[in-house]
Amino acid sequence: MSQTKLNIRQERFCRGLLEGLPQSRAYVEAGYAARGNAAEVEASKMVRLPKVAARIAELRNAAAKRLEITVDDLVAELEDMRKLAMACKNPAAGVAAVMGKAKLLGLIVDKAEVATTLRKPLREPGEINQMSLDEWQARFAPGGLQ
Repeated sequence: MSQTKLNIRQERFCRGLLEGLPQSRAYVEAGYAARGNAAEVEASKMVRLPKVAARIAELRNAAAKRLEITVDDLVAELEDMRKLAMACKNPAAGVAAVMGKAKLLGLIVDKAEVATTLRKPLREPGEINQMSLDEWQARFAPGGLQ
């Protein structure tokens, strides 16, 4: 965090900008009351505040570091873990590392089978089964057949 502490709305504004919102929208969504052109003007002023500009730069640097991790880096780490698992004679961990590598490289895709039943009404009614009043009372009366 930067040396000068931001208030909550300023922090929300910075994070909104980092998410890709336009300045005026980030300003309004941060909780400020200005609307329309006033929001654009005030957001422009806020971006130029030294502590806000420093925080935006800090957040962008953190995001850039997160993006530096690539699939190749993860595969290399999993390979190291696989070698360690084999050295420790722990085949389950080795298998997990190999499976992780395969998933990262797209060689294995987790799939879930979804079964659905499509039911359509009949165009013409089939057999009509109607109950008589006595059958209905016998079946649905309290203490009747269930």
